[in-house]
Amino acid sequence: MRESTSQPLVSPLTEHLRELRSRLTRSVVSLLLCFIACYLLSDALVNMVVAPLRASLGPNMPMIFINLPEVFFAHVKVAFVSALFLTSPYILYHLWSFVAPGLYRNERRLFVVFLVGSSVLFLAGGYFAYSIVMPLAFQFFLGFSAPDLQAFPAMQQYISLVLSLGVAFGIAFEVPMVCILLVKLGAVTIEKMKKQRRWVLVGSFVLGAVLTPPDVISQVLLAIPVYLLFELGLLVASWMQVSPIEENSPAA
Repeated sequence: MRESTSQPLVSPLTEHLRELRSRLTRSVVSLLLCFIACYLLSDALVNMVVAPLRASLGPNMPMIFINLPEVFFAHVKVAFVSALFLTSPYILYHLWSFVAPGLYRNERRLFVVFLVGSSVLFLAGGYFAYSIVMPLAFQFFLGFSAPDLQAFPAMQQYISLVLSLGVAFGIAFEVPMVCILLVKLGAVTIEKMKKQRRWVLVGSFVLGAVLTPPDVISQVLLAIPVYLLFELGLLVASWMQVSPIEENSPAA
């Protein structure tokens, strides 16, 4: 009997795993290359990060570092976060390309809207923290300085504070997308969400207390935008006249 020369069929699961590995490899390599580039430019990036504090301290007040490797790790942290932001569109593209073939048409639209909207809102939250919250908070705290009591902020603690505030506000600014997604999935109705306004207001201040450092300025400046973004999410959901996802055939 003549042997068959046909190649064994590769299972769909194996193909998916190969595709996932390929896309993860490309994403990690792009992140690594961008991190190297950002580290080479880390002096300029760090100067941009410390700009709000320097504006509040004044030109004659220096920053300090306590541990010898502190400044090095601050540069590494800023370079990594910058690289993550810069490569996020490319990484999200690979995420979309991997999951899109298994989605229905309306699910594809929802997924794209969620990816784009959440990315824009996250960046808007970080920018809001950087341009508005941080200068106000720094001026408030530095106002307690006196001739015999001067502030000398440490680099590592300051970088950690800036990044934590940026991430906290970025996450908090996702509220409109969460509202739209919940309504779109049929988990809750617009009318029911409107009835929970008072609890959302209370939850906004609780969220501000949890996500921000223990000071009133940053808590209030987070709680108020969160509640306003909740109202924006309701407005957009009502305007879109969203409805629960229905069963459709997958897109070709």
